[in-house]
Amino acid sequence: MNNYKFENMISPFTKEEFFHNYYEKNFLHISRNKETYYNAILNTDDIDLFFQNKSLLSSGLRVCKEGDEVHAWKWSNNNSSIANNDRLFVLFNQGHTLIINGGDKSILKLINYCNDLERELQIRLQFNIYITPHNAQGFAPHYDDHDVFILQTTGTKKWRLYNTPIELPSRKQPHKKIKDKYELGEPSFEVELKPGDLLYIPRGLIHDAVTTDSASVHITLGLHPNYWFELVKEIAELAEDKVEFRKAVPNSLTTEDYKNQFKQEFLQLTQALIDDLDLDTLLERKFDQYIGNKRSEDKNRFKDSIQLNKLNFNSVLSQRENIIFKVDKDDENIYINFYGKKLEFPLFVNSSINSILQTKSFAIKDIGGLITPEGKIDLASKFIQEGFLRIDHINAD
Repeated sequence: MNNYKFENMISPFTKEEFFHNYYEKNFLHISRNKETYYNAILNTDDIDLFFQNKSLLSSGLRVCKEGDEVHAWKWSNNNSSIANNDRLFVLFNQGHTLIINGGDKSILKLINYCNDLERELQIRLQFNIYITPHNAQGFAPHYDDHDVFILQTTGTKKWRLYNTPIELPSRKQPHKKIKDKYELGEPSFEVELKPGDLLYIPRGLIHDAVTTDSASVHITLGLHPNYWFELVKEIAELAEDKVEFRKAVPNSLTTEDYKNQFKQEFLQLTQALIDDLDLDTLLERKFDQYIGNKRSEDKNRFKDSIQLNKLNFNSVLSQRENIIFKVDKDDENIYINFYGKKLEFPLFVNSSINSILQTKSFAIKDIGGLITPEGKIDLASKFIQEGFLRIDHINAD
């Protein structure tokens, strides 16, 4: 599996097929009969290396068995937020599932894979790793409030899909103790995932999973896009900027005439707000929030930092692979937004900035605009320091 992108993950299906036929609608099972398909993003050596760390934070782990969670104090060092690895292995050998929350924050290959996918999809993703011993079950039947992809990396696991009692649930709809609330009936689909297989489960679809005679490791890739109701929340944010929406609503001392006047005026103002709404502006606000929460991509960033003083006219630079940015301008400045920060430059360097933003790889001497050679090196240094550019060759011919 080369060049990990979204279509590689759902191969042999295309993105168009997936989003038209399955996304938020139907489950998808892909059997590949290729055990090494996911080795480039996670294998048993990665898990083993992870648990060699004696400073694992308990906040990044969970331990469960048949739907019951073991409190962290039972497997952490005394009065500490640090996990006791030996206790974790004891619990695992007793049939408990170990869960690495946010594997995309702690395992390098998953960090890089997450960066690749997030750049392509431009939505927030989360990778949790589930490690279950043989003949065991971590969770009782449940549904999730977000769509998930199951990537089976080691061993096998039997999955059972049931029904969808709540269509497209959000966090507002409780999804625990499913058996007490809904009739499960017989599974509508059963499959044993093998290494290299994939299972997509849309949110709201009740499911559970058990191992048989093989321990199992799988990645649960959670999708966290923006939802329609979140855009409505953004409309409320826009309303707060208007003085007429900052008035107090009627209370128990208010006259009936004023209450009736309020109802009429509020509906009129709300309708006017909707009529004047620029949906592109609303979507742009959400995209700004996404950029603001995006984590930096730091491969070789330390090496770049200690070479800054050696930059020269012939040094070759390039944009970091998964950088996601936005450009704003006003009458005086140009602003580059990324990693939750904003770089500000005067408009007279606009041409120079554009040559950096529009070219994937370039020598410092090729930066456009009317700035001096020293100015080009200073500008390039700024973008390297902030993690936007990386150094490909410090002394290229």
